[in-house]
Amino acid sequence: MKTEIPSAEVLKKYLANEGSEAEREMVNAWYYGMDLHSDDHFADADEDHLLERIQMQISETEAVSYPKILPLFRFWKYAASVAAMLLIGFGFFYLHQNNIRTEYSKISQTDSNWITYKNKKKRILRYQLPDSTIVWLNPWATLSYAQSFTKNKTREIRFDGEAFYDVKPDKNHPFIIHTGSMQTTVLGTSFNVKANKNESVYEVSVVTGSVKISAGEKGETIILKPKQQVVFQKENNSMSVNTMPENQPELESWETVSLLFNETPMTKVAEKLEQTFKINIEFANPAIEKCRLKIDLENQRLPEILEMIEMLLGTNYQMKGNNVVFGGEGCQPGHLSK
Repeated sequence: MKTEIPSAEVLKKYLANEGSEAEREMVNAWYYGMDLHSDDHFADADEDHLLERIQMQISETEAVSYPKILPLFRFWKYAASVAAMLLIGFGFFYLHQNNIRTEYSKISQTDSNWITYKNKKKRILRYQLPDSTIVWLNPWATLSYAQSFTKNKTREIRFDGEAFYDVKPDKNHPFIIHTGSMQTTVLGTSFNVKANKNESVYEVSVVTGSVKISAGEKGETIILKPKQQVVFQKENNSMSVNTMPENQPELESWETVSLLFNETPMTKVAEKLEQTFKINIEFANPAIEKCRLKIDLENQRLPEILEMIEMLLGTNYQMKGNNVVFGGEGCQPGHLSK
């Protein structure tokens, strides 16, 4: 018997803990229908898997528009082992769900109306907020938002760490990020926030649109335009604005690039990515160097590229700062990823 796929509205209610008992049972039944595990009853340990699947299904149902990806490849051969919806948009990124397990939790018992998401993996993870805003979180980054996120006058986020935000436009509901005494306000744009609580400065870099940066309740306010960056000094709440160079030699992980690899050895792929982004790539298994990559990348960011390589080669990667280490079985000489 085919399990009914819940609507995006029902899934969002489930995430916000607002759905009826019947709706919750529908979501659980849908999850079981994927046949991802053999347990007879839903276990607490399965919660992170379920929540990842919910995020993917919301993306697929609402037809979120993403850049064109992997035009040289067809991924339908994976449909027998995972739900077909995973192959739409960015869903295929989660085929390695055992390697990308995430943790969802409430902030505290006294603040139970907020949901917290923390990236505990040594990789950049994609997260979709209830309003369809996309956030790419660096390792150990944490964001929190109210369960009533889409019902409030403003979309409020508490954030610590580094992440790239692609905010869903909504001029009637400003998007506000709180990072210590710095506040970032946007209507719909894309930008990067680096705000680690153990560092003395915060940085906000704008890619598209504009954002307003405020220092404290009565502090200075600055409007940032594309290619501008603000440096916020935590000690005295002071801010300075820098203009990012047009033709900088190396890109940040959140900037897009178009690359073509045609049966290219992974050693050459690594060299090109190192030249393009501010990273250093290593191979934990020398057999990975024997792999060859054939792929057309159009307007992709570094985390998307790394996920695609994983998908095609069956590898896995971890990050520490600017170092990227690929692990896995590797390839036999002459192996081509396709």
